[in-house]
Amino acid sequence: MKNSMGLVAFAALSFVFTVVSCGNVANNTNNKGRGEDSYQAGDVALKAIKIDGITYEKTAEVYVTGKDGVMIVGKDPVFIDSTAEAGYKGVFREGRTVTLSPFIMSKYEVTQELYSAVMAEQTVLIDGEEKKLKATPWFCIEGSLEYKRLPGEIQKYRGVEGVSWFDAVYFCNALSKKTGLTPAYNITVNSVTSDGNIEDATVSLVANSNGYRLPTEAEWEFAARGGDPTKSVWNSLFSGSASEEAKNYSDPKNTGMDSVGWYKFNSRSGTTENTEPSIGTTGYGTHEVGLKTSNALGIFDMSGNVSEWCYDWSAAIETGSEANPSGPTSGSYRVFRGGSWGDVASDCSVSNRMYSGTQDNRSYFIGFRVVRTAQ
Repeated sequence: MKNSMGLVAFAALSFVFTVVSCGNVANNTNNKGRGEDSYQAGDVALKAIKIDGITYEKTAEVYVTGKDGVMIVGKDPVFIDSTAEAGYKGVFREGRTVTLSPFIMSKYEVTQELYSAVMAEQTVLIDGEEKKLKATPWFCIEGSLEYKRLPGEIQKYRGVEGVSWFDAVYFCNALSKKTGLTPAYNITVNSVTSDGNIEDATVSLVANSNGYRLPTEAEWEFAARGGDPTKSVWNSLFSGSASEEAKNYSDPKNTGMDSVGWYKFNSRSGTTENTEPSIGTTGYGTHEVGLKTSNALGIFDMSGNVSEWCYDWSAAIETGSEANPSGPTSGSYRVFRGGSWGDVASDCSVSNRMYSGTQDNRSYFIGFRVVRTAQ
């Protein structure tokens, strides 16, 4: 199906799973006093990112699993009719078992402030020529006549957008270096646009890295759904919120989004309206992160605001057992998830599968959040 952005999209809803402990143990300590190796899902892993002595707000991170990770035994969705497209069904399907090692996720989408702080003065060498990367790639700029923020929202805390998948993984490595972690990717930049965005690069994962990276699609969906298939919120349509009564998973308007996220029909006021904002009107654009209610893990904006890049190439979901799946080794499209301020409600479902035209795609709808392996 096509979403409201004119990008190819898939959609999905809710499932029932079994969670079983598995063997990996992380060494991180938490901020709730339980001590080393005894953290639980939802515990704070980092209160704020600090770079060169400066603390950046809205950068807190949480443990998404306990120290032993999880095993999810998939079942067919219970709230989707039998004729629904496969893309509405998410990544945890009947006949598929997924094991996830312990990982940490940012509570917030990457903000404009953090992105510019990390990317300032970043350069790459291409054919012997130094190219400076753009530290402010977003369309939703201060004073924009097209993408006007709501009164009271703080510009620097708007979710970053206008970044290609390549820009996002490069940011992850740069953030790792600035915070003393081992970068998660090997990156060779092959081409940069005239205004400093990466349009082509060779990228591969670094084994056993503790650095920042994009979530895999399975990690993203597990976190968006609250991290515990035994709880009722796991079957909520949106991240932290159930559907409006009598609404279908595929409906474009749904007041269930109002408490947890920004989408096409509430971007103007925070409350679902009959009409959407038009370009140049207040609320047409991104919003400050973390203003809505978080999900069960304390993570904000996993439904709406900006869609979020994942690591995976887009592919059909296969049955069988997999540990830490990260998609195929090649493809045509990179996955993004969560829907955005410009999408209809069904695109913001926790199980809606979406992909971009190409991995160099830059859009005012797509940003990202970061994860790192808990070691």
